[in-house]
Amino acid sequence: MRSTALLTVALSLSFFEAASALATGPALPHSAIVARDDASNSADLYPAPPTNGGKAWADALAKAKSAVAQMSLEEKATFITGQNGPCVGNTGAVPRLNIPSLCLEDGPAGVRPVHGTSQFPAGLTTAATWDRDLFYQRSLKMGQEYYDQGVHVALTPVTGGPLGRAVRNGRNWEGWAADPYATGEASYLSVKGLQDAGVAATSKHFIGYEQETFRNQFNSTEAYSVFGRSEQLPISSNIDNKATHELYMWSFAEAVRGGTGHVMCSYNEVNQTHACANAYTQNHLLKGELNFQGSIMSDWGGMWGNVNTANGGLDLAMPGWGFGGIFGQFWGSHLVDAVNNGSVPEDRVTDAATRVLIPYYALGQDEKPLPKVVFNAQVDYYDAPNRYRNVRKQDTADLIRKIGEDSATLLKNTNGALPLKAPGRIAVIGTDAGANELGQNACGSDLNQCPSWNNNGSLTVGGGSGTALAPYLVTPRDAIQQRAITLSSEVTWVLNDTAYDAVGTAAQDADVTIVFVNDYATEGRDRPDIKLDHDGDALVAAAAANSFNVVVVMHIPGAVDIEAWVDHENVTAIIAAFLPGQETGNAIASVLFGDVSPSGKLPFTWGKTLEDYQPGTIVTDPVHAPQSDFTESLYIDYRYFDAKNITPRYEFGFGLSYTTFEYSDISIDTTYKTDEAAIQDTAEPFEGFDGSNSLYDVLATVSAQVQNTGDVVGCEVAQLYVSIPEEGQPPRILRGFEKLKQLQPGRSATASFPLRRKDLSVWSVERQTWYIPEGTFTFHVGASSRNLPLSTKWSK
Repeated sequence: MRSTALLTVALSLSFFEAASALATGPALPHSAIVARDDASNSADLYPAPPTNGGKAWADALAKAKSAVAQMSLEEKATFITGQNGPCVGNTGAVPRLNIPSLCLEDGPAGVRPVHGTSQFPAGLTTAATWDRDLFYQRSLKMGQEYYDQGVHVALTPVTGGPLGRAVRNGRNWEGWAADPYATGEASYLSVKGLQDAGVAATSKHFIGYEQETFRNQFNSTEAYSVFGRSEQLPISSNIDNKATHELYMWSFAEAVRGGTGHVMCSYNEVNQTHACANAYTQNHLLKGELNFQGSIMSDWGGMWGNVNTANGGLDLAMPGWGFGGIFGQFWGSHLVDAVNNGSVPEDRVTDAATRVLIPYYALGQDEKPLPKVVFNAQVDYYDAPNRYRNVRKQDTADLIRKIGEDSATLLKNTNGALPLKAPGRIAVIGTDAGANELGQNACGSDLNQCPSWNNNGSLTVGGGSGTALAPYLVTPRDAIQQRAITLSSEVTWVLNDTAYDAVGTAAQDADVTIVFVNDYATEGRDRPDIKLDHDGDALVAAAAANSFNVVVVMHIPGAVDIEAWVDHENVTAIIAAFLPGQETGNAIASVLFGDVSPSGKLPFTWGKTLEDYQPGTIVTDPVHAPQSDFTESLYIDYRYFDAKNITPRYEFGFGLSYTTFEYSDISIDTTYKTDEAAIQDTAEPFEGFDGSNSLYDVLATVSAQVQNTGDVVGCEVAQLYVSIPEEGQPPRILRGFEKLKQLQPGRSATASFPLRRKDLSVWSVERQTWYIPEGTFTFHVGASSRNLPLSTKWSK
């Protein structure tokens, strides 16, 4: 039976005094600062394994061990504790050993909050391309900007935390797809891209971080707060062992295989224990089963104790003693005291310092020092100039535009309304089409600081630590106007969301009315609903009441309710453009005017209403120890819709094109291929292991032919789903995809889907191992999760 008691951990009085002195607001009573540890997740049962470097980092391990062996206990503790500095996170330095302070910087959409860098499309946007090359190139170009700004450790990518369990999650847009396989593919390639650029990746947030409400950073309150600072524990994600392995660990395994240097633990509790102090998830699962050889760092405000986090497997305390102490002051001298009083073994501190150093050496950052940091990301807490350095390159802007083009997902296109064919008169409607009245970065470094009366303009990225400043912004209105000039078309606009009379007048006179709407999401709070912002339904209705040809473009962080107008006869086309970054206008103009045929497909299921989704995924109970029970287990997103026979508005993987495609000739090749992709090997147990084989060896490859049967050059994302012959498994799960690019009319191409042992396996809770079930598997191939014209059978 689950205990809901609050268990306090002993923290030194000096910590309480320091935290109270530095935190904003009144001092916290000792009883208010609590950190819980369920005994089943303790370090007594799951001690932290020391790093061995894995197959890729033997030389880096030797360097790191040599350096750490020369450090005193105080030097080791200082090195692995965040300090004051110009970056969002700064390790301690050891000058006598030529070890600098390592710079850690946000975030998933670019170097934040730093000018002179690019605003990249969000992870969700990039996921909608279903293009592995773009996954890699985005991270490679982003990594170049991190490197050139002097950042050692990039606080990205989001690696399935959140995965997308809750449709209203405020941070889903930072991640990828609501599916472990697709997010795993993106995670592997994102890590590889960043680290090929010479910057260490941070895969986050481990694990089960699926809501913002009650995430409860230490010593802080946020919009959802119902208690004072640190009076309420973080939400506990209570996840069964099977879902942990088959859903929430999957993408982290791929990040480890990609060689990720660091993993960030999450704010939430996992099964009654703080994630950053959870020995089962960190020591047993991540460092044990996944054989992770780098460091685990805390999220900022994710630590609630000293001893429990160190023994629980944490390696790097962030922000430690930095950030003005607003998240408390953990480790540092408190860790030294813990070692001296026997609470933490010094070997644990030694291993932590070694793990933090290994990626630094593995990436050659010691041999080729990074440029000096000239920015100051902590102007409120660190006294140093905040200087400008431009590290942007033109081909990066080109890539951002291409991701925007290739992610645009065409949801409706009645009678070929798109692409536009030299319309005489164009009306552009909505504040989302234009510029922020106060400037493109006026809403601050987290995108949450604009006054309520302001017209924030076109939505290009979400808010919080995952945002990025834009060096410029090409608005949809500007890009469409430029096209109108070229085509000798007339263009007018109404950049107001409630001037319905003006909207009606503009729409009546137009050959096409393009309405831009959006829905904002940010770190720190979940979306209250899935409705469009600014009463977007009314804006679309005003246009549709006065125009026979309305095209709706949505900048959104996930599914929104469009039932009020989706079937309106005058709404002829709908595009989900997601959050495309600084080139938003150029990208959408390319799609609207037919420079490219849209090829984006949904990386999530688009329900008709909020009630279509599994209930209870955002817990708001105003209690001291909130609990989120993941009772749906494996059944999230399309798996839930399929199991419950719920018809979505648009299924997972759906997206239209300006051309058409036909699938044929499915086949299976059972040639065995050994895994050659892993940079680091995991240690995941599996049935049939003989010491030489891998869970990631390919057992079979499914192929199918895809023909462009239309009259426009186009790209198609072919998808493979597997029906596993095991009770309790979803009807179908994604296990392959390939983007076939630039198919000429009438031409065919082969889509190939290699299936690894893990892709065909399930996790045995009883035996604690992966195994392939007995029985007949069905492989389905097609254009989406519910458009699967081809199938074939296979047995092991």
